Amino acid sequence: MPDLDTAAWYAFAIPAYVLYVVMEIVIARRRKEKVFGFSETISNLTAGMGTLIIGLFVGPYVLRAWDFTHDHVAPFQWPAHGVWKLPAAIVLADFCYYVYHRAGHRFAIFWSIHGIHHQHEHLNSSVGFRLEWLADPYAALFFGLMPILGVDSTTGFFAIALLSFYTLTAHSPVVRRPTFGFLITPAIHGSHHSRDARYSEKNYGAMLGVWDRMFGTWLEPEKDFTLNADVPSICRTHDGVSAQWGLVRELASQLSGKSFREKLRILTSRPVARGPEHPLHEDRELSRATRIYALCSFLATASLGAWLLWFRGDRPFYIQVVTALTVLVGLYTTGGLLDARKRALTHERVRLLGMPFVAAVLFTFSPPVAFVVLAIALTSLLGTTTLTSTSASTSTST
Repeated sequence: MPDLDTAAWYAFAIPAYVLYVVMEIVIARRRKEKVFGFSETISNLTAGMGTLIIGLFVGPYVLRAWDFTHDHVAPFQWPAHGVWKLPAAIVLADFCYYVYHRAGHRFAIFWSIHGIHHQHEHLNSSVGFRLEWLADPYAALFFGLMPILGVDSTTGFFAIALLSFYTLTAHSPVVRRPTFGFLITPAIHGSHHSRDARYSEKNYGAMLGVWDRMFGTWLEPEKDFTLNADVPSICRTHDGVSAQWGLVRELASQLSGKSFREKLRILTSRPVARGPEHPLHEDRELSRATRIYALCSFLATASLGAWLLWFRGDRPFYIQVVTALTVLVGLYTTGGLLDARKRALTHERVRLLGMPFVAAVLFTFSPPVAFVVLAIALTSLLGTTTLTSTSASTSTST
C-alpha cells in the first residue's frame, strides 16, 4: 500500500464517492423519494472538499505524529506482515470512532465541531461528505490509540479510509441492507441522524454495532418504523464554509464574560440542540439561473481542488497555497449565492476579477491549467450578468 495520509486516501476515492452519490440520486428519483435537496447537497460536498483542502496541510503533521508515536511511544509494534493486520486495524479504528463520535455528542466543546455534520435537512450519502475542517486534530485525540497500540500509519490510515467509505454508505437511506446482527446499516445510522429524541444518544458506531451493544447505546429501529421530529433542526446555512465556525462562534458567545470554572463547566456540559435564528433559504426561492450558476461554479471549483489533491506531491508549495485559497474562496462565494446573502453576487464578482492573478501564478507551473482557469473565470463573469438580469426581472414581476 502507498504511504498516504487520510486526505490523500479520500482524494483518490473522490471518483468512487461521486459515482455512489449519482447512483443514489438515480435510485431515489426512480422511487420518487425526496432524498436530496439542491442547496444542501452542494453545501455537504463543499464542507467535504474544504476538509480535504485543509487536510493537505494538516495531514502531513498528523502522519508525522502517528509515526513518532508508533516508533517511540508504543510499547510494542505489530509485525510487518500478516493477513490479520488490516481486519484488526479496522476493528480498532471502529472502536476509536465510537469513542470519538460519542464524545462529539456528549461534550459541548466537541459538539461545536462535530455538530457541523448534523446540519442537514435530508439524509443521503452526500451527508457523509459533510465533514469538519478540524476533523484531523479533533479525531487525533481518539484515534491516537491506534499508533500507541502499535499500528503503523499506512495500515492505520487505510483502515480509517475503508471505515470512512463504509460510513458514507451508511448515510444512504435508499440503499438498504440487513444488519446481520452486528453491522451498522443506513436505517440504524439514519435514526441517529434523525430529529427523533429517542435516538439522540444512540447508535454511535461506524461499521460494527458491537460497541453500542457493549456500552448500552444500541437502539435498532423496528421494521417500517416512523421517526418523530420532536427536536429542532440545527441546520443554519447552505454555505459549507460558514458552517465550519457557526457552532464554534455560538459556543464562544456563551463563554464570554464567564469565570474559568464556569467556562470549563460549559465546555464539558451536554450540548443543547438549538434551531437557527432565521429560517434557511429554500431551493424554490432561488432562480433557475442561480441554481445553474451555483452548480457550475461548484463543479469548476471542485475540479480545481481535485487537481490540487491528486498527485499533490508534484505541486510546489506556493502552487498548493494559492490553489487552496482559491478553492476555499470559491466554495465560500458559492455558498453565499445559495444562502442569498446580501452582497453575495458582489463577492462572487470580486473573486472572479481576482482570478487572472491566480491564473498568472498557475501559469508558472502549468500553462494549460492556467488557461482553463482563466477561461472559466471570464465565462463565469459573463454568467453573473444573467443573475442580475434574472433578479431584476423577478423583482419587476412581483
